[in-house]
Amino acid sequence: MSDNPKPKSRWMSVLLVISLALNLLVVGVALGTVLRVKGGDHAKAPPGFGSALYRALPKDERKAMRGELFDRHRKGAKNRSQDFAQLSAALRSDPFDPAAVQALLDQQAQFMAELQDALQAQWLSRVVAMSDEERLIYAERLEDVVKRGPHGHKKKD
Repeated sequence: MSDNPKPKSRWMSVLLVISLALNLLVVGVALGTVLRVKGGDHAKAPPGFGSALYRALPKDERKAMRGELFDRHRKGAKNRSQDFAQLSAALRSDPFDPAAVQALLDQQAQFMAELQDALQAQWLSRVVAMSDEERLIYAERLEDVVKRGPHGHKKKD
């Protein structure tokens, strides 16, 4: 036998963390479903503001917005991959540096804020370009989306 035991494999720790995260996600989805099915105030909540504004747009406008944001999304996916690698390294560092992890969290929050701003700007430019009649129709569609609730759509666009 060798005097040097095999070093512990780090992939097992990463796998356990991912497994825990997925388990928590499943529990959250199950709990959310139970609350929604039971009724009560949670089931009557309106949809998210941004998603309602988006879903009320005509299908061709939604498709155009997705196309315009595709490059931003692809760049964001690449950055997220790099950020996860940095997060993994920061979580393993000895001594642990919470400031490094906070910086990554702040960076992600900034990216999400910029994405939100871009979405709002695109939405507003579309609304500004609408005629008075188109805006009235849009307002009615928005009211319908809000009445249906957060999961009221029957099929994806």
